[in-house]
Amino acid sequence: MSLSKYIKAAFTNRWNLLGLAGGIGFSLLSGAPEIGLPLVAAAEIAWLGFVGTHPRFRQFVDVSEHRQLQQDDARTAEIRMRRMLTSLPRGAQRRFDVLMEQCEELRKITRQFQQAHGADTDEAIAEVRLEGLDRLLWLFLKLLYTENSLNRFFETTTIDQIEREIRQVKGRLNRENARPDQEQRSRIIATLQDNLKTCEQRKRNFEQARDSYELVKAEQRRLENKIRSLAELGISRGDPASLSSEVDTVAGSIHETEATLSELEFVTGFQTYEDEAVPEIVTRKVVTGE
Repeated sequence: MSLSKYIKAAFTNRWNLLGLAGGIGFSLLSGAPEIGLPLVAAAEIAWLGFVGTHPRFRQFVDVSEHRQLQQDDARTAEIRMRRMLTSLPRGAQRRFDVLMEQCEELRKITRQFQQAHGADTDEAIAEVRLEGLDRLLWLFLKLLYTENSLNRFFETTTIDQIEREIRQVKGRLNRENARPDQEQRSRIIATLQDNLKTCEQRKRNFEQARDSYELVKAEQRRLENKIRSLAELGISRGDPASLSSEVDTVAGSIHETEATLSELEFVTGFQTYEDEAVPEIVTRKVVTGE
């Protein structure tokens, strides 16, 4: 890391600024600023040199910076989730809402069951379970959004249109190749060849989207059942460690689905990447709903 980052953090520390302002003010009021100001400057340089290079202060700066980045990512994810949800048709929105409501209701039943058995583990469950459940709900929302994007894609593009355009470009290219050499002939051929590559890429994209559509639908149903199963586990199990293990197992099985969504970026317009921020979904409803 750059040393200047830590020096800047040490300088902008509120206690340093307060002390610096006080030292400058005292020097000016003392009647001998030519003595006081150099002493303040020397003390400030010593402070920056000592604190800015101290390992514990540097660790504090790194942790604060990482926490701020996480907060920024969380806000971005929250905005992204709202935009995706509002863009869905009403049926898909209701499907997502019903799943969230069922998760919340089952969570409440779980808490009541555990309290009835003398185990007040609601906070422990929130730690080991809700974060993983949020991630699965987030993926489910992305699957709904992907399905909607694919439906719009199929409405505006058909394989027949693409194949017809490929035939037209190939026919034009054959005619140009058969013509005598002219000044513009090579440029026309190069343009047609580039257009042909574009059309063939569109065909591959369409075939990929068509093949992925049923997978997206199947993954939606699988995730719905997995999420409900995880929510119901709290009723039959009072062991947070066991529940956490189940969440980890399910979360580990969705990497292939996330990879499929990444391949469909040309349709959906969003990227799915490792360690992306996940918006609070169930967790937020717990806070506001109780």
